[in-house]
Amino acid sequence: MVNARAQKDKILIRWAVNSPIEWQKANKKGFVITRTTVLRDGNILPKPEKILLTLKPLRPEPLDSWLDLVQKDNNAAIIAQSIYGESFEVTAAKGGDLSKIINMADELDQRYTFALYAADMNFEAAVKAGWGFVDKDVKKNEVYAYQISVFESPKVKESSYMTGLKDYTVLPPPTDFIAIPDDKKVMLSWDYEIFKRVYTSFMVEKSSDGINYAPISNTALVNLNDKEDHPSKTMYYVDTLSVNDKIYHYRLYGITSFGEKGELTKPITATGVAAIVTPARLIDYNIVNSNEINLEWEYPAASEGFIQGYEINLADNDKGPYKIVSKILPPSQRKLNYKENLFPSNYFTISVVGKNNQRLTSQSMLIQPVDSIPPAKPIGLEGVIDSLGTVKLKWKPNQEKDLRGYRILKANTAGEEFVDIYHKSYIGNTYKDSVSLKMTNSKVYYRIAAEDMRFNISEPSDILILDKPDKIPPAAPIFKDYDNKDGKVHLKWIRSYSEDVVGYSLRRREKGKEKWQEIKQINDTIQEFTDDRVENRKTYQYAILAKDRSNLWSSLDHSTITVQVLDFTSLKIITFLQATPDRENKKITLTWDYNKSKEKVTGLSIYKNIKGMPATLWREVNGDIFTLEDKNLKINLEYEYHLIPSLESNSPAKEEVLTVVY
Repeated sequence: MVNARAQKDKILIRWAVNSPIEWQKANKKGFVITRTTVLRDGNILPKPEKILLTLKPLRPEPLDSWLDLVQKDNNAAIIAQSIYGESFEVTAAKGGDLSKIINMADELDQRYTFALYAADMNFEAAVKAGWGFVDKDVKKNEVYAYQISVFESPKVKESSYMTGLKDYTVLPPPTDFIAIPDDKKVMLSWDYEIFKRVYTSFMVEKSSDGINYAPISNTALVNLNDKEDHPSKTMYYVDTLSVNDKIYHYRLYGITSFGEKGELTKPITATGVAAIVTPARLIDYNIVNSNEINLEWEYPAASEGFIQGYEINLADNDKGPYKIVSKILPPSQRKLNYKENLFPSNYFTISVVGKNNQRLTSQSMLIQPVDSIPPAKPIGLEGVIDSLGTVKLKWKPNQEKDLRGYRILKANTAGEEFVDIYHKSYIGNTYKDSVSLKMTNSKVYYRIAAEDMRFNISEPSDILILDKPDKIPPAAPIFKDYDNKDGKVHLKWIRSYSEDVVGYSLRRREKGKEKWQEIKQINDTIQEFTDDRVENRKTYQYAILAKDRSNLWSSLDHSTITVQVLDFTSLKIITFLQATPDRENKKITLTWDYNKSKEKVTGLSIYKNIKGMPATLWREVNGDIFTLEDKNLKINLEYEYHLIPSLESNSPAKEEVLTVVY
């Protein structure tokens, strides 16, 4: 795994082997860095310039050279111990320490995990360990591909990273930095999901006067709860306060794996607030009529100064969900007249709202004004959608005498919660609605429910599913990877997420040409294709389009890639080769011929040697010569002739060897 970061005048590189065993072997064998210049002044180089940045494999520096750095930074000490230590034991630590959080399997895993963690915390130590490199010999108009490999270790796959000085950007401040006060503590949170590929750790600074700031901890803050199957969206830190009612100032910055500090956030302030310890308690109620009740509760008058007030919550069952049915009531209030929509069974609770918006909720109290029977479930719901998106619904009317009307319910997807789109009872048994044909959902869902004069609502009708006229092309598929090997182009893509896609069209054109040609029609299950009908050193553009049931095609805007075919396989050019010894005339006659269907031969280099001896250049001839005589011979010797054609295209040609006894 390789990461790189462009600076204004240099490029920093970090890497790691993702296997503890191979990591340990790699530290002994060392790492090799190859840099290939792929772009100059925005243009792809026809012959990428490759150089070796490591004259010898990078290995950890000797243990003696670590002494000064180890004394200054604990992370360097961890790395040195992981590489050179005879043992590596993680002892039991206090709550919150790294060793308590990470679940270690064995000593090698401990060395590996702690070493890579520490390397992320100290780039200088990572370079010293042979896991980092600073490339200063770089130019602003060039883009490089850095390839890292383990010396003489084919089992460890090499990895690359492409960047240039033009990729340098200022490190941004973290966003969504907020403070939530509590009793003698403040919970700080910020967006982690966006910045986890930028920063490996964070540092919070604290000030009591808004001028002088100091780090809130001795070490940078790291998120150890981010899992691949449960990624963290937000990072949290709880700061304890010595007292409440004092203003503290906080600011935050991120730290990269290269030791760079990002920009600071704007300062935020927080003040500790006293916690709520006493709940209110509902003690009595009085039913006025079927839709009106009086509630009464108690709360200590001495605690009123610590709260904002009270909220009344209501649900139709004891488990909820409860809905807040009152604004925040004053701390001195103890009674409420409630005359909103009541359920047949009403469960009330009261919440004390603290000054930090903390809520402490009471046990529920059951109040049943009257028994009620909801209307019958509506039936016969049907409808149509025209080409403009107008929806016409109708259903069979209910027969209840106290019918107030109907609730019109709608959802845009199968799993979505239905929403009341009329917001009150609708009178009648036909309804006109409209849907957006630009939205990506292909269907729309309707239900209706009957409501009586007591606000009792029936069971919703069966779901009506209507198909929308398709006016929206499918979402475009996108290429995720390609490979150019052995004169073939292997493509991989991500399918369109639109549900009504029926097929794909893979198209190709030479770069610079306008017309696309379809090279393959593909069904929805295939996500890769190998194009073997390409020519070496040509640049092609590929496009992938999706087609839906309405024969609408996706856009090409983000579904194209450009690939330059580079095939360095040697071509077999010589099809005939013969040597005829002639002792009488003291010569050997060489005869050969070329494959006429292959590339044009511009010349031929012939090397000669006595078998077992090094070969030296003997002759160079033009491509239109097909025979030569060799008279510089000694009897009873075995000679070898090596014939290497030169091609007009500069492609490599296969060497042919002929042995003859004279």
